[in-house]
Amino acid sequence: MSFYTGTQAELLYALPANVTKNTYTTQAVLSVPTSSTLPRCIVPGKYFSAVPNGVGRSLYLKAKGTIATTSAATFTGVIGWDTTAATLANSITYWPILAPTASTTCMWALDMYYTCQQVGSAGLTLQVNGEYTQSVVASGVLSTAAQTVMFQTSLTGINAEVDAYIELWGTWSAAAGGNTTTLQQMLLYGLN
Repeated sequence: MSFYTGTQAELLYALPANVTKNTYTTQAVLSVPTSSTLPRCIVPGKYFSAVPNGVGRSLYLKAKGTIATTSAATFTGVIGWDTTAATLANSITYWPILAPTASTTCMWALDMYYTCQQVGSAGLTLQVNGEYTQSVVASGVLSTAAQTVMFQTSLTGINAEVDAYIELWGTWSAAAGGNTTTLQQMLLYGLN
C-alpha cells in the first residue's frame, strides 16, 4: 500500500486450475478452465469509470505455463479484451509465429500492463505493453538462450460500462496430439 496516495494493488483473478489444450488448428481459447463452474478472468464493468478519473488506472496480467510440439508445427498466441466470453475482440498478437523445439516441453511467461488513457463518451482507451518469454529447453531447466518478444498497442473505443473478459487464445499450424499448451498460472492485479 502506498502511504502517499492510499492506493494498493489488489488481486482481481487467479486461475483456479491448470488448463491444457491440444490438437487444434483454429483459434481456441487457452485460458478457460475445463469446468464451466470455475471463474473466468473478468474486469468488472465500470472498473475504469467508477472512480472520479480513471485515467492512469492500471492492470497487470501475469501468465505462465508450458508449450510442446511433436511435429514441426508453429504456434500463434493472441490475447483478447472481450465483452462476450469466448468471442475474440480487441486482440493483441503476443507471438506472431512461434516454433517450439520439437519433442521438448518448454516453459513460457507472459507479462502485460493495461493503462487507461481515456474514459468517457468516446469510450475507453487502453495502452497495452507486454513481454512474452519462452525457454528453448525442457521444463524445469532454465535456458540461457530463451526467446523473448515485446509488444504494444492502443485499444480504443471500448465500452467501459460492461464486463470484459481477458482471454488467451492460440492457433497451431498443424494438428497433432503432442501439440499442447498448458496454462498453469494466470493472475490479474488492479494496481490502483
